[in-house]
Amino acid sequence: MNSVRCLRRVALVFMAWTLTANAFHVSQAAGQESPADQQSPTSPATPADPEQGKHLFAQNCAPCHGADAGGGDGPNLHGVPASLGDTTVQGIVRRGIPGTAMPGSSTLSDKQAANIVAYLRTLDSATTSGPATGDPKKGEALYNFSGCSACHMIAGQGGSIGPELTRVGAMRGATSLKARLQDPGANLPQVGDGGAFGSRWAQYLMYRAIEKNGRVVEGMRVGEDSFTIVLKDAGGKFHGLWKPDLRSLEKEPGKSFMPSFKDTLSAAQQDDLVAYLMTLKSAQ
Repeated sequence: MNSVRCLRRVALVFMAWTLTANAFHVSQAAGQESPADQQSPTSPATPADPEQGKHLFAQNCAPCHGADAGGGDGPNLHGVPASLGDTTVQGIVRRGIPGTAMPGSSTLSDKQAANIVAYLRTLDSATTSGPATGDPKKGEALYNFSGCSACHMIAGQGGSIGPELTRVGAMRGATSLKARLQDPGANLPQVGDGGAFGSRWAQYLMYRAIEKNGRVVEGMRVGEDSFTIVLKDAGGKFHGLWKPDLRSLEKEPGKSFMPSFKDTLSAAQQDDLVAYLMTLKSAQ
């Protein structure tokens, strides 16, 4: 009699365990995602919109990666979706890259991230990327002859009026650099409502100030608060200005201290100079 009761108890325990295990597996299958599903952004229900992505890129990405995605504080992004895949790049946009300066975004949706990637895709075949075709040795000689080091610094040597070029070859494409040589003021960043000093890009925004006595000061903004602004002129001199004493203060978008080399260097010489700049990828 005792043995029968014992068998019944064992059977009941076994049935309860089986039902619990089955319920657990069903719950897992219905309510949990695989690691791949958890890491992959949700596919948009409608096709991605590259035009909307361009707008979102300008607001969220251009301060670091450049107005043309050709590089700035962050790397050149041309060809990145083709190399890494759209899903991977969408994930980077949303979650960032841990341990680096690339942050994630809690404000962008998966759809918006897909739009940004769609915009980057339009750049893959654009003229903003391409190989360097010139002679780097000739380009280095042109760099020194043209006086570029008076404004630009490479590995701690040179001027500080323009951007440092120590890693420019790793951050920009050859065609983008050539476009800068021809029209330095084109496609410069526009400072939006999100803050004027979000990156070094905004440092090169030109201003023209006219004091009440008529004196004109033109230069790049390097500091500003509610009552003062500091401009650095073409000679590297700093001018601290008291805003209430100014007759006018205007931004000069599209203007740059850097001269155009479009008419002073031949196309072959420009290619040589770009080829040299493309060799600058790390600190010497």
